[in-house]
Amino acid sequence: MSASRDPRTMSREELVAYFDQGGDISELLRDASRGPDLGPTPSPESVPMIVTGVRLSATAVRRLDELAGNDKGGRSGLIRQAIDEFLARHADEAA
Repeated sequence: MSASRDPRTMSREELVAYFDQGGDISELLRDASRGPDLGPTPSPESVPMIVTGVRLSATAVRRLDELAGNDKGGRSGLIRQAIDEFLARHADEAA
C-alpha cells in the first residue's frame, strides 16, 4: 500500500494481501482520530462473553459449519462446547 492510497477505498482482498505481506498498521492509523472515552476497562469476570481470536484451518471451519448446521449456537457454540468439555476434563491440572 502506498502512502497515497486510502485504505478505506481498498477491497477486502487488497487489505488481506497487504497484511499477509507484512504490511504496517501504522499507515492505517496515521490519520485516525481519537474516539470517545469509553471509561475504564471492565474486569473479565463482569463480561458475560469475551471475544477472542483463534486461527483455524479452512477445513476445520468448513467442518464446524457442517456440524453446526442450523443450530442456533452455530460455529461459536460448538467451539465453546468443545472448550468447556476440555476444561472440565483438565479441571485438576495446573498449567
